[in-house]
Amino acid sequence: MKKLFLILICIFYTSLVSAQDYRIFAGRDHTVFIGKWASPYDLESIWNKYGEYGSKYKDKSIWNNYGDYGSKYKDSSPWNAYSSNPPVMVDKNDRVVGYLTCGYKADYKIRELMKYIVEHFDEVANDPTEFYNKKARYLIL
Repeated sequence: MKKLFLILICIFYTSLVSAQDYRIFAGRDHTVFIGKWASPYDLESIWNKYGEYGSKYKDKSIWNNYGDYGSKYKDSSPWNAYSSNPPVMVDKNDRVVGYLTCGYKADYKIRELMKYIVEHFDEVANDPTEFYNKKARYLIL
């Protein structure tokens, strides 16, 4: 009986952890993959500062404030509150679960988190992993 209970707990925990593993797409038709909302240990995570999508120096990173996806002036950036074309988050079944933006299109929880990031952009961009562990990991989408 204890084993069954432990197995059920493991399955439940695994489903919670994987529930936050969303792919993020940007661009006019949302065809450009710009990372995942996932654990910072995932190489494709926007929270992995050493990865392609979490580094503030890479082209497709939302943390590169000189790039198309990190500038607060670009239409494909989550930091542009007036963007008509913000990035979307997609689940494993290719369903859009929300917009990654600090603008009006975002769910309230995401919008408030993104506004906080905009206000503290340099600090968060320097270490997105630390920010994820302190704040973003507790956001249930």
